Amino acid sequence: MIVATSAWYPAMWNWWCIDEIMNQTAARLFTIVETNACGFAMAKQKIARKTQMEEARKLEKEGKAADALKIYRALARRKPLNADAYSRMMIILRKQKKYEAELKIIRQAIAAAEHVIASNQQAFDEKNRDSAALSRKLAKSLGLLNDKGFPVYEEPQLRAWRNREAVVEKRLESRR
Repeated sequence: MIVATSAWYPAMWNWWCIDEIMNQTAARLFTIVETNACGFAMAKQKIARKTQMEEARKLEKEGKAADALKIYRALARRKPLNADAYSRMMIILRKQKKYEAELKIIRQAIAAAEHVIASNQQAFDEKNRDSAALSRKLAKSLGLLNDKGFPVYEEPQLRAWRNREAVVEKRLESRR
């Protein structure tokens, strides 16, 4: 049997402390690496989207609109509210005078934006029922909501798409 002497015990205690500190540090480093790996994956996706947008713009400039449209459609499928991709598709179709296709893309973009806004509002309402009800009453009294309870103010991008939708609809009606 080993008896802890005053000379042995402090040395053993120091080794245990060092070992414990090393284990805690390793756990922290692993957590940091895990977090960075997730962050890196997200950053990698953003870089990939940015690279694809750049590639599509390059194809547009080279006159390969069909190939650029394919990339923009893929980007819009992956991220439903990719305003840049939708806008570029609208521009390409407008230049090609394919107004029916442009109108379809405009409506998809508006639907995607409305869906995101509604889901964000619903998530907020579910988490904060009391404050959401109070906010709604205040907004209604200030005239910020219409009779149906929808905001009077509209996001600038969404407003621009609605205006473009009206222009394209008029153009299509004048052709008929």
